[in-house]
Amino acid sequence: MASYELVIKNGVLVGSRADPRRADLAADRGRIVAIEEPGRLGPGVRTIDAGGLYVMPGAIDPHVHLGMGGGFGSFQADTGSAAIGGVSSLFTILIDSGPYEPLIAEHREVLDRVSHVDFGFHLTLMTDEHVDALAGLAERWGVNSYKYYMSFRGDEGAYLGIEGTDDGAFHSILTGVAAVDGVLQIHPENIEVVWRLRDKVRASGRDDLRAWDESRPAFVEAESIWRASFFADLVGARVYFVHLSSAHALAAVRGARAAFPGSTLLAETCPHYLTHTHDSELGVVGKINPPLRGDDDVSAVWEAVGDGTMDTVGSDHVGRRLEMKRGSIWTASAGFPGLPTVLPVLLSEGHHRRGLPLPEIARLAARRPAEIFGCADRKGDLRVGMDADLAIVDLDWTREVDSSMLGTWADYSIYDGWSLTGWPRYTVVRGVVVQENGDLVGPPGWGQHIRRG
Repeated sequence: MASYELVIKNGVLVGSRADPRRADLAADRGRIVAIEEPGRLGPGVRTIDAGGLYVMPGAIDPHVHLGMGGGFGSFQADTGSAAIGGVSSLFTILIDSGPYEPLIAEHREVLDRVSHVDFGFHLTLMTDEHVDALAGLAERWGVNSYKYYMSFRGDEGAYLGIEGTDDGAFHSILTGVAAVDGVLQIHPENIEVVWRLRDKVRASGRDDLRAWDESRPAFVEAESIWRASFFADLVGARVYFVHLSSAHALAAVRGARAAFPGSTLLAETCPHYLTHTHDSELGVVGKINPPLRGDDDVSAVWEAVGDGTMDTVGSDHVGRRLEMKRGSIWTASAGFPGLPTVLPVLLSEGHHRRGLPLPEIARLAARRPAEIFGCADRKGDLRVGMDADLAIVDLDWTREVDSSMLGTWADYSIYDGWSLTGWPRYTVVRGVVVQENGDLVGPPGWGQHIRRG
């Protein structure tokens, strides 16, 4: 009988296109080479008995901000935290007002040395020079996905080095992305309305998460979705709305899909919009854009996850430490860590609490990110020939979350003290076990760049 580098025996395989089934899986040279009925595969250099466990495609986090809290020094910790949470691949967003070649090369060099998981890039577009460079960047670096902040007008994005934008620039960027058959991630918020509301709420003396929500209400998210969808339909661009947080936003996505049936309008949410509200005891630690909303919005987001409206779930991970979250709701830094808790939240709060089927979790967490961002030929599902990226999940494993066990650069989690049921016992990246029972066991630098396009 053949000998394989890795054999997973007695597990229940969970792809996104069929019911779970008991089978054995073999990996060799980084790829899945066999899926057979239990007992039919030969030995492996390493064999894992997955009896009682569920073998899922490794999660792909499509929305990560590596280095925003700790620079390059945080990359090893945060990619390790991804593996702890069953994430085998991630896409991180690069931001530069100048040419992207040097920044891509610099990030590649660091991540090639320290990343525990595979990685790709989205490029933030701001200028005509960025648009002119898209075809060359796709050819040279295999990048075909981009980011645009509708909210960064005037000096709103100056703290990140992002130049102010306008609708003319937006139209030009959409046209350029369409010309290279890319996909544009869009942060949808009408900041001009926010400016007025924010000043009014702040002047009232309020300093809480509800005040932050009222200063950036759900309708400013929904209005921007309609405007972006109209422009995208005009020029034939594929767009992907990030971190949708509200019933208003989801109604806008559904309405725009009906109004522009020939357009590709994709939707992402984040775990925090499934679990937290503006009444959370997190206080200023829960500040994020768009804000945490109300109970009705949490229910609406879960409904969109369950009925297929939502394409993906991304963490919007920012590894800033707690000291950067101190101050008032108006001055503290926005964003928080989330890479290692995406899959456990979907399993615990989605599958166990709400009956979300495991194949649907595989679709949201793996297959759709791979399809949307151009790597479905080798990632995102369990088939012979695909990369052997696996999250081998114990659905009965309950863990009380403590930030120290998650391994992020940040020193807290919004899930600290929560009991989540459903964690990966093993995370496998291209046939190599990189996480086992909550501990990193794979070498830094195993992760590879995901070339697309």
